[in-house]
Amino acid sequence: MMLKTYIEAFTLAAKAHGIGHLNFYTDISRSRAVSVYQGELDKLELSEACRLFIEGEVDGFSGEIYVENFASEQIEEQIQILRESALAYQRPFVSRPLTDMPGQETQQDFLPLDKVLEGMLAAERAANADSRTQLQGCFFQEKYSDVTLTNGEGCTMTDRMGGAHSYLSLTARQEELVQLAGKSVPLPWGQFPDMEAMADRVAADALARLHAGSYPTGACPVVLAANVVCELLDAFAPAFFAKNVYSHMSVLEGKLDQQVAGENITLLEDPLLPGGLRPRRFDDEGTPTSAKTIVERGTLRTYLHNCKSAADAGCAPGGNGFRPSVSEEASAGYTNLLLQSGEKSQDGLLADMGDGLLITGVSGVFAGAHPSSGEFSLISHGYKIRQGVRQGAVSQITIAGSFFEMLRQVQGIGGDNEWMRASHGCVRAPSLYVSSLAVSGGADDEKK
Repeated sequence: MMLKTYIEAFTLAAKAHGIGHLNFYTDISRSRAVSVYQGELDKLELSEACRLFIEGEVDGFSGEIYVENFASEQIEEQIQILRESALAYQRPFVSRPLTDMPGQETQQDFLPLDKVLEGMLAAERAANADSRTQLQGCFFQEKYSDVTLTNGEGCTMTDRMGGAHSYLSLTARQEELVQLAGKSVPLPWGQFPDMEAMADRVAADALARLHAGSYPTGACPVVLAANVVCELLDAFAPAFFAKNVYSHMSVLEGKLDQQVAGENITLLEDPLLPGGLRPRRFDDEGTPTSAKTIVERGTLRTYLHNCKSAADAGCAPGGNGFRPSVSEEASAGYTNLLLQSGEKSQDGLLADMGDGLLITGVSGVFAGAHPSSGEFSLISHGYKIRQGVRQGAVSQITIAGSFFEMLRQVQGIGGDNEWMRASHGCVRAPSLYVSSLAVSGGADDEKK
């Protein structure tokens, strides 16, 4: 049964059962995943999925059901489940009118497979070029989705999202020493990365970390690589969510229009950014999205609202209601979250710092970063810096501090933006030179 026909049949049957307003959320996606191993195609996977979430009004309450089977003979049973959920949870139904918004015509074709394989096999050769390194995984995926909101009155809003990501991992070995390293690169739809250069960088990092040493415990200047800043920014983004602020779960509670970072820090959300990884014209509740300045020169200007938090605050929704998955209700999220960049290269920031640490990777972010308090403590690795030059790798150290206090101590902002697809949206950030962070390490041995 075609989806449109199913929705029409469900709407008629629901009205016959006394179910009032209906809202339909549909996600139709198509993806292609490619991996290579030992000089040839390893896997080629094509997948298509159609997922549907239905919300209906039953005696003033909201009933919900996630549908995967679109057979007409299942509709009666599905309506009964929707009714039972409404009467069991007794959550008031909130009507959300939609504005007709037709879909956009965009490129749907996957990249030519031969060109993708050529780039991936070149990456594998680069990863295996040194006798001490061996490729573990080389993966590339493209995916696009059509998100459609429809109500019982026939109003429809459709958005198309598309993107890709590549991943490469390898192992470096020398005698008894073993080091695993990897890199994930997200991309807009229709783009393919230089995976050969990517493999060269990952191999160089893995080899350097074979002989990593420690670093003396204490406070020191630090340059955080752009990918690390992305991870930190995503981990602390929930502090900007209005629902967390009003639930006393955000360090930013009561800080609106107050300074929360240095004057050189500006944080934006731009849902229609050219080349952005998450373009959206409306959120998953049907609210049009808009560009907004969240932090302006260090001052907090707004929280991020979905419909519920906006109603609680008595303000208009902000277009930040997104579903973690089709089967879950909309919560707070964002589209393209951007930390405004500077002009210097990462090497320029290192030169400005002189002596200190370059942190190129962290682990355990979602266990060691706490939006409610603003504190973080993360196992990290990177390089010791002397007179602006890398002197050797360091690993198994811990960096710790307050995220927003750290943003007050930013001395330099790079122009080397990187992207990250994150749990609540997509993040773009540059490298940051921070005047001081607490570091927990060990002896400053000569292995560095």
